Amino acid sequence: MKNLAIKIIFTLLIFFSSLGCVRAVEFDVLVLPTDIFNVCDNYFCFPEPSEIAANYVIEELKTLKAINTIDTANVRHKLETKPELKQITQDMLKNFEQTEKIDFQVLTELSREFNVKSIIIISSYAITDRSATRRDLWEVLEISSAFKITYPFNLTTTAVLTDTVNSVVMWSNKYNKTVSDSNGYFLALNHAQAASHLEKIKQYYRNNVSKNISQNVNLRFFPKDVRTFRVKNQESKQDEPTFVPNALDHLIKPQMIKELEDGHSNTHDDFIFEF
Repeated sequence: MKNLAIKIIFTLLIFFSSLGCVRAVEFDVLVLPTDIFNVCDNYFCFPEPSEIAANYVIEELKTLKAINTIDTANVRHKLETKPELKQITQDMLKNFEQTEKIDFQVLTELSREFNVKSIIIISSYAITDRSATRRDLWEVLEISSAFKITYPFNLTTTAVLTDTVNSVVMWSNKYNKTVSDSNGYFLALNHAQAASHLEKIKQYYRNNVSKNISQNVNLRFFPKDVRTFRVKNQESKQDEPTFVPNALDHLIKPQMIKELEDGHSNTHDDFIFEF
């Protein structure tokens, strides 16, 4: 009897120790704002919108399981120590801001340097319905304040999740917001008014954009995290909702399957499913 108990304990110890050795799937992601090097580079010395968005995306991703990210400050510091990599990164980001074309060759080098397989590029620019010229938001605010131009501007933020192993875009989206004060004006006659615009931008990225980006990134890595349940109708006698495995599979269209197999997806869709 004693020998049997020892064998059971020994078996349990081996079992639980083996569980500890099993490592869950993890994804390492680099979040790269296009203005990562523009530190205090505007009249107000405000952080750039793309970096504000990136920092909140990093915060959101850190709350998710099995997704690891690197702080923007650490990314900037590491690139500063590698002048050649910094230069080609700057050129790549500037080109992306202007054309939204992705240089996967540079992204591959960044992936090797930071030991990641996915990179999120985030950019932002401001335009108005009277001009299609893309400008930095704080530059627009400075011009508006200097010339007392009061009409509001549209802030466009682009996020692209790339797979640097296969050189494909996994997901992308654009976010648009009209920037103005409570009276519909976009100018700052003093620092307090400028700071008010900054706080609104921070709240916008914290409460809306970063959450949407992080959720879509999580769905790309862990699509099975989507859980669907049958809703109990009045005639049903079930006490609890019943889980339906793969209940969303019928929503995938043949064209979407073909795009996924070919490695090309519709980057304008927020989710893989169409409702």
